[in-house]
Amino acid sequence: MNVLDGLLSGIVADPQEETRWLVLADWLEEFDDPSRAELLRLHRQLLPTCCHPDQNPDRSELQTRIVELILEGVSPCVPQKTIVLPGGVVMTFSFIPTGSFLMGCNDKKGSANEKPMHRVTLTNGFFLGIHPVTQAQWKAITGANPSHFLGDDRPVEQVSRDDCQKFCQKLTVHLMGRGSVRLPTEAEWEYACRAGTTTGYHTGDSEAALKKAGWYSGNSGDQTHPVGVLATNAWGLHDMHGNVWEWCRDRYGTYVGSDQADPQGRTKGDSRVLRGGGWYGHPAGCRAACRHWSRPDVRDHGYGFRCVFRMD
Repeated sequence: MNVLDGLLSGIVADPQEETRWLVLADWLEEFDDPSRAELLRLHRQLLPTCCHPDQNPDRSELQTRIVELILEGVSPCVPQKTIVLPGGVVMTFSFIPTGSFLMGCNDKKGSANEKPMHRVTLTNGFFLGIHPVTQAQWKAITGANPSHFLGDDRPVEQVSRDDCQKFCQKLTVHLMGRGSVRLPTEAEWEYACRAGTTTGYHTGDSEAALKKAGWYSGNSGDQTHPVGVLATNAWGLHDMHGNVWEWCRDRYGTYVGSDQADPQGRTKGDSRVLRGGGWYGHPAGCRAACRHWSRPDVRDHGYGFRCVFRMD
């Protein structure tokens, strides 16, 4: 194991120890790329302020600089895990550490089902796919491709939530005890999407900001696009806005509204949650807080998913 891998492994083992992140930033400064060190330090400053944005007026400046660095091509340095699927196809996951955030939206841009905004704490770190499951990845596990817009590096679509559950089960079997995969909870999805931001998109609030991060009705040309092309967020996640709606584990229902830890959604209800917006969606539908729902057996050429990986 080299020095960088050792530092990243230490963070996964103890993500709440801030010193580990700062040591990593110092190492990047000296041995890798000072811009990556700057990005990491800024992000660590941004994260603790997201639950009290009004009390931290410098948040906007921090986020603006983070977005500038990412758009300049600076790659976030976060722990990642790559697994190999049949045929040598790979699937990579970014580590999302524990933390708290404000879930939902209280302003006029938000729909009624996004309210009230409430504080959510996630007490366990998790690995989340750096982009939606691609057609190549789907084919490697299932041997088929149901997608309307064909392309190995495009997100798989025309998959129901039930189909996605079966994919996760098959992939878990393939891992043979080395780990397991599942759909993210709705709270995990929004927390990972925001990466400490409180704006509509991780790149800002405007439609121009969305164009930098997501494929939607204004730039998609009425089709999906290869994953990982547009701007990542500070946790190394692509396509959280647009391209395809992403199925989550939760049953759909109104928010409870009180502060929560590790929410799992409603215990009753037929509809399931989708997040992120799609290639045919309008800008408001691609916001981090936007919620969509459908029956778990519905297939649509705008519905896809990404996986959570857990090391056993």
